[in-house]
Amino acid sequence: MSEFNGLIVYIMLIVMLFCLSSCAEIVIEIDSAEKESFLKESREGIYRRGSSLFVFDEDRHQKAFNQSRIQYRIQTDVQDTCLNITLDAIPSSAGVHITTSIDYRSPGELISSMSRLECSRMDEYKLWLWSPESLTGIIIGL
Repeated sequence: MSEFNGLIVYIMLIVMLFCLSSCAEIVIEIDSAEKESFLKESREGIYRRGSSLFVFDEDRHQKAFNQSRIQYRIQTDVQDTCLNITLDAIPSSAGVHITTSIDYRSPGELISSMSRLECSRMDEYKLWLWSPESLTGIIIGL
């Protein structure tokens, strides 16, 4: 009977190891202090070189997400500052690269580009998209 119990324990250990390894989170390379800082942020908006450029404030801003166009937008109530981003697809997991169109306008600042961004982090509510070339990150609420 003890050999049978030992076999059961052995099989259970193998099954548990398999389950743990299949649930492992994808590890994203942290190759700059700016990226490390960005990945600690939780507020939706655009960040560059370790600082926020425009972050959503529920009391002063509007936001919209169009699921069919995969388009995200935040803007001030007076419409003087706006971030608009269109994705070619919703990333399936962290580590995936996607093509985006980014348009950020504020008094004295304009960023308009097509970029290939890395989905560096995701949860069920947000995406953290990162460009290592420009040290720019965008957090999008879904």
